[in-house]
Amino acid sequence: MRTIRRLYFYAVTLVSLEVVLWGLIGLARSAFSTHIVGGGAARLAQALALILVGVPVFGLHWWVAQRGARADMDEHASGVRAFFLYAVLLATLIPIAQNCLPLLDRLLLQAFRLPLNAMFGASQTWSDNLIAMLMNALVAAYFISVLRADWQVVAPKDTLTSLRRIYRYIWVIYSLVMLVAGIQQSLQYAFEIPAITVGYGHLASFANGLTLLLIGAPLWFFAWKTAQDSLAESAERESALRLGVLYALALAGVATVLTSGGVVIAALLRRLLGEQMNVPYLVRLVGGPLSIGIPLAGVWAYYGRWLGRSMAETPDAPRRAGMRRLYFYILTAIGLGATFTGLSMLLSFVINASLGDLLWAGTLRPRLAASLATLFASLPLWFLTWRPMQAEALASGDPGDHARRSLVRKIYLYLALFVSVIGGMIAAVALLFLLIRTLLGDRPPGFTQSLLNYLQLLFLFALMGIYHGLTLRRDGRMAAHALTTKHALFPVLIFDPGNDDPFAQAMLEALQKQTPRLPAAIQPVTQPIPEEALAAVKAAILPGDLALDPPEALRLWLRDFNGSKLIVPRAAAGWIWSGGAGGAFVVGRSLQAAAGQVAQAVRQLAEGQEVRHLGGTSGWMIFTYIIAALFGLKILMALTSLLVSLFQG
Repeated sequence: MRTIRRLYFYAVTLVSLEVVLWGLIGLARSAFSTHIVGGGAARLAQALALILVGVPVFGLHWWVAQRGARADMDEHASGVRAFFLYAVLLATLIPIAQNCLPLLDRLLLQAFRLPLNAMFGASQTWSDNLIAMLMNALVAAYFISVLRADWQVVAPKDTLTSLRRIYRYIWVIYSLVMLVAGIQQSLQYAFEIPAITVGYGHLASFANGLTLLLIGAPLWFFAWKTAQDSLAESAERESALRLGVLYALALAGVATVLTSGGVVIAALLRRLLGEQMNVPYLVRLVGGPLSIGIPLAGVWAYYGRWLGRSMAETPDAPRRAGMRRLYFYILTAIGLGATFTGLSMLLSFVINASLGDLLWAGTLRPRLAASLATLFASLPLWFLTWRPMQAEALASGDPGDHARRSLVRKIYLYLALFVSVIGGMIAAVALLFLLIRTLLGDRPPGFTQSLLNYLQLLFLFALMGIYHGLTLRRDGRMAAHALTTKHALFPVLIFDPGNDDPFAQAMLEALQKQTPRLPAAIQPVTQPIPEEALAAVKAAILPGDLALDPPEALRLWLRDFNGSKLIVPRAAAGWIWSGGAGGAFVVGRSLQAAAGQVAQAVRQLAEGQEVRHLGGTSGWMIFTYIIAALFGLKILMALTSLLVSLFQG
């Protein structure tokens, strides 16, 4: 209830603050406006309405929020308040940066003797921009002082630290987008110079790009330097957000470079294949993709290097290998998809060139150039990323075992298999539809070309599915052999409380079901424990009530035992299991469910993994599931559109 109350007050405060702020901006602008009648009156009325409605709403809700924060430290340290303060800073400081753009752009356009209607915010005046900057700066200064006061009194500072980190990386991304856009427009103008007579439109585009560059470069420098300086703290170095941003920027660079590189290669191939184009026209043709590809290549190189450094500085070797694996498999998936598309385009070209009556200059030459360009751009990417991942998975020993059992590898292989099966089904349905339609006397035009195109699609999907299916099978065989060896070297002792207690038998059955090669034995607590068990046994399992009050012989044995001790919480007179998985283990689960969890923990121990307890699904995990479902839905929609196009074709 308190969280809902906080959400209400801070949400209303944020909205009403923006209403008041832009009402004040409108009021000040109307005072300096050169418009006298009509539009000026409407502008003034709108500003006064915003202020008269927003001020009491903002004042009341902010006063209540501040009073609650002063009276209760939990309110002061709440994540909702921290989110509100950093959101206000973004909502005021970003408009300041945005209003700097037309100010500088106006100067550059005047220097180039260009009309001002080509600039950013062409309908605004000097006073409009300066007033917006001043008002936003005043509000930002007030809330910066509030935030600094919070940093001094709030403890612990985990929530503030997390939201500050998000705030910093929002600025990094915002300024980087501005910087890349400025470089792109400047480069595009440079590539168009040989092919054009420089006019107002192109010079204005250059001025706009230069404006973005001059504002975005210092913003990005200071935003990224601030993020880098924070790496002195271990929490910042190990931040999942930082790692996610580095992944996203590096992969965005890869995807853009791959796309723009394909377009450039296609244009060059068209010229090599005989298309008449002079050098200025060719430069202009490749200028667009190069203008975006060059800055994004820089983003890929720079942030890819920092991503590599973050991976190298990770002390945990398995985690370091997993981070590298994730990056490589994403690149492999991108390369595989583009390579598949290029092969299909090339085979389709061969079929249409052999059987069709299409013109070489108008249709076939661009198709051949596009298919070869796609292959030239994507095949090296797939080969250079898939080969080291495959070599890692085929290696012997623990590194190869971890690579084969990697969740990222399994997701990649099963996703490729899923696309192969569904795509093959769609191609097969389209093929049968064509054949049955022809047998029924309705032979469509271009029957032979359509038949061969469906067959080549079916062949490619089958080839991709067979390859990845065989890879999965080989991984399974090698993993099973390695795991069987590990299980056989991990004997387990289960203590039986006696009195016909089903505990020990349930644990034994669960172990035999999950790990049939793992040696497990039941030891009644009323009988002496064999001396050799102390050195040979790797793990001991006993119920919680027995662990709380063990017989003397068992207590002494457990004291000297150096292996893993798995305690299964269950009801015991006078004892309450509180918190963690233990409580849920007893209250909400049957003995069979508890035995299944214990068997899973034993299997993880035997395989050298970290024991992961099953608990409630976190909000982040639910979010991950939703994203994965949306991604799968996108793939399904793409395959469905392929089916529709095949039928229409």
